[in-house]
Amino acid sequence: MVAGMEFTAAKKDFASALAKAQGIPEQRNLASVMANILLESVGSDAVRLTAQSYEVTLVTVFPAHVSSPGRMALTARSLTDRARMLPEAPVNLSIMENQWANLSVGQRSSTIPGILPDNMPEVVPPSPTVEVMLPRALLLEMADRVGFAMSVDEGRPNLNGINISISPTETGATVDAVATDGHRLSWLSRPIETSAPVERVSAILHRKGVADLKRFLDGVEGDVKVGFLRNAVVFTIDTGYLLVRQIELEYPEFRKVIPSGFRFTVDMDREELVSAVKWAQPSISSDNKSPIIRLRFESGKAVVMARDPERGDANTSMDVAFEGEAFEIAYNNRYLLEALSAVTEQTVTLSIKGEASASLLTSPSDDGLRQVIMPVRM
Repeated sequence: MVAGMEFTAAKKDFASALAKAQGIPEQRNLASVMANILLESVGSDAVRLTAQSYEVTLVTVFPAHVSSPGRMALTARSLTDRARMLPEAPVNLSIMENQWANLSVGQRSSTIPGILPDNMPEVVPPSPTVEVMLPRALLLEMADRVGFAMSVDEGRPNLNGINISISPTETGATVDAVATDGHRLSWLSRPIETSAPVERVSAILHRKGVADLKRFLDGVEGDVKVGFLRNAVVFTIDTGYLLVRQIELEYPEFRKVIPSGFRFTVDMDREELVSAVKWAQPSISSDNKSPIIRLRFESGKAVVMARDPERGDANTSMDVAFEGEAFEIAYNNRYLLEALSAVTEQTVTLSIKGEASASLLTSPSDDGLRQVIMPVRM
């Protein structure tokens, strides 16, 4: 009689694989089969982990000594909770007769609930129609410098993610990543070199998949193979892949909303402006749904201020190269701070068309990142 599956893995390898799966399995309906993680032996020296949801599928392989081959499907919540408390010792996982598993690490042990692995949905390896190699750093830049502007309004599903498009050029390709919620927009454009011709392709990456992608790329080095299917985007590395459902809707023509014809532009020190906005925050009521920061431009300076009848006023001045008639404009303070955080360069340029028109935040040293923010009417 063949014993049930059993393997032993280094704590760092086991914990790293589970960290990539964090948040993917079903969280609300724990009775769903997709609330479980599937573990399967791959020969005698590796284990394949599969985690699924309706939006994302993760398949990753980690090294392990497999003493008895097989499969097990274990409750994701219990498994990941235990993984956070693992001591620095080899992890042993062995299946029991009731499909539960015994987890033992050093002098600690625990049982993990499980189900019959045959009940797990079958995973079909993806076959992308278009593939391109992208630097890991670029994918993380998309998530960090664009993703914050994704909409959370389920009534506008085509805005619930990052729109990624790749366009061929004479020297390679241009990758554009855009996110907007209708009140602000972030657009990152980067050239890449390619060894083979690239087809024009576009996809809206679901916002849940964006967070999962950041975890998937943790510890990864080099390039990532990005494949485009009709209804999904797949990110592949040596140890596995992450498949993220594509939002199959048209993305707005975002280039049309990029403002031009500005009344004035002014360069500002990014860190000084961030500090000034944060200084004014204590004066903003916590129950105010749209906390407002006012910027007043006067000859040679910008005044950042906030007013609240209960908490008092706050303001700070910055030296800037501004000349002309005094002008005042207001922004949602969170939107402004998030846009400033996405720009990592020392100097930012704020281009203002009018108090009721979209403003543009850029940097003189990075023409590939644009932040568009709608002012708040005062």
